Amino acid sequence: MFTVTADVRSEFPAVAARELGMGDVPLLCTTEIDVPGALPRVVRLMAHVETDAPRAQVQHVYLRGAAALRRDIAQ
Repeated sequence: MFTVTADVRSEFPAVAARELGMGDVPLLCTTEIDVPGALPRVVRLMAHVETDAPRAQVQHVYLRGAAALRRDIAQ
């Protein structure tokens, strides 16, 4: 599942994911709530993964300025 801010409108993020080989899984795109002062040009991805790793070993990845979205869990 992808969410994007309203200023991202040249292509659906799912198109890029399919071009990278994710053609056999369902993909969904939706828009973020337009909150005043929110970061611009943000694409978020939520992926469900089945793993035997303990939750404490799962690391959420926030690139560049996106760490501001979740300072509590950003690396």
